[in-house]
Amino acid sequence: MKRTTLLGSAGALILGALSSHAMANEQFVAADNTVGTQLCMAITKDNPLKLDREMTKHRIQRHIMNKRLSCNDLSVREFASLYGFERSLKKLRLTPLTETSIHDLAQVHGDTILVVSGSK
Repeated sequence: MKRTTLLGSAGALILGALSSHAMANEQFVAADNTVGTQLCMAITKDNPLKLDREMTKHRIQRHIMNKRLSCNDLSVREFASLYGFERSLKKLRLTPLTETSIHDLAQVHGDTILVVSGSK
């Protein structure tokens, strides 16, 4: 019984490490200093507390952000789902868009720098 618990938790730890490693190679850089871009950058941090602080700072409500903000010409839901920001989606009370795909986990990529711009 202990062995299966240990193996299950080790498997979950490895899967968590692989998924966080995939996001660790992507760096998000703000294109400008507009309010929309600052809100999009808060989404990329995938930290509900930081997202809430940024929304409070700019006096933006959740439903307004979900309807009117676009990040890199994508809706908030599409943007956060594309890059796997699950915690930001949960904070905004959105469900992720799902898609099934096969990725080569052993493939090594260099760091990817993505420029983030919000709606004006």
